[in-house]
Amino acid sequence: MKKHKTLILFFSIIVFMSCNTDSDETEHSFKSIPKSEKIIKANNKFAFSIFKKIAKEEAEANYMISPVSASLALGMVHNGAKNETLNAFNHVFNYGDASLNEINTVNQSIINHLTENTLGSTFNIANSLWIDNNFQVKEDFIKRNKLFYNAEVQNIDFKNPNSVNIINDWVSDKTQEKIPTIIENIPSNMVMYAINALYFKSDWKYTFDPKNTTLKPFYINKNSTKEVEMMNMTQDLLYLKNDLFSSILLPYKNDKYNMVILLPNVDKSIKELVLVMNENHWSEWLNQYTKETVSLSMPKFSFSYKKMFNKALQNLGLEIAFTDQADFSGISNTATQISFVLQKTYIEVNEQGTEAAAVTAVGVGTTSIGLENIFTLNRPFLFLITEKTTQAVSFIGKVGSPK
Repeated sequence: MKKHKTLILFFSIIVFMSCNTDSDETEHSFKSIPKSEKIIKANNKFAFSIFKKIAKEEAEANYMISPVSASLALGMVHNGAKNETLNAFNHVFNYGDASLNEINTVNQSIINHLTENTLGSTFNIANSLWIDNNFQVKEDFIKRNKLFYNAEVQNIDFKNPNSVNIINDWVSDKTQEKIPTIIENIPSNMVMYAINALYFKSDWKYTFDPKNTTLKPFYINKNSTKEVEMMNMTQDLLYLKNDLFSSILLPYKNDKYNMVILLPNVDKSIKELVLVMNENHWSEWLNQYTKETVSLSMPKFSFSYKKMFNKALQNLGLEIAFTDQADFSGISNTATQISFVLQKTYIEVNEQGTEAAAVTAVGVGTTSIGLENIFTLNRPFLFLITEKTTQAVSFIGKVGSPK
């Protein structure tokens, strides 16, 4: 049985490229990126850290975040951070001594690679900056975000109530209407929004036959069950089982993306699984997958989720960016701070494949200053959607009560 060597990460991999100058050259091959192993470990650390924070405070049965969306939206704002605020970004995202140009260059390369769609798969990424007509933004900030993030820059009147509709229409369009809105109003102190939108749709490599879908019980907890539509197939898949969980890699069409599923053992819980997740354990697990014949039962599910990232990011060390002490002088001479980081996500999984979307909005406001392995997903489990070459995880979530 052949060991699985492909590296799969929880969050978008921001692999820093070695650059001696702030050259505008951005075409690099991922194969030639130095520092990759170091940065992969750094981003794993951030990935597990923020997911643990969110999982700890989340009471919902089903939730999903998009690491790629969050990192790209915050990456645009990062271009305006200076001094201690810049240090806080570098600390939280484990950027180390990488330059801003290196970070931007690799983010651009990840965007380009993720959106190189193949037959049967679609992955669209869109970035935008929405700026109040009365707010003066530095040209270098605009230039960097246009160049590296292909950001659309729109100057609109934030005092005009229709501006909310204009922004939400952009979000709806970029997510194929799966996420129709991201803001409800524009507060008086708001001067800019940095928004990322993702849309993913792909067929499975091995589709489930709808004739084999049956109603089966899903055990939400020891005291509660519900009837769900359970899809079924028997297939050779990359499989792992240890003392904590069992796991499969379910490939999408043309093998560009995977859904990785982690099912805690019957005597373990999601909480216990999340608790031990770190970059060292993850690296060990990744080398232990083998090709096995798996009898898979998996529920169809679909849900939307909304999460404010403020608390999680502050707890990880980005507090200063949300205070009057924030230094975003690279954006404007007017003192500003991050008001909120809000993300909305959507996912639908059925016999044919998966459709998912995410939007992250960063609001910037002024300051006051063997034969068969039985794998039945009939209790809460985690899932990820990954891309192979970049090792980027675009979505990660929990299914605790399939809808």
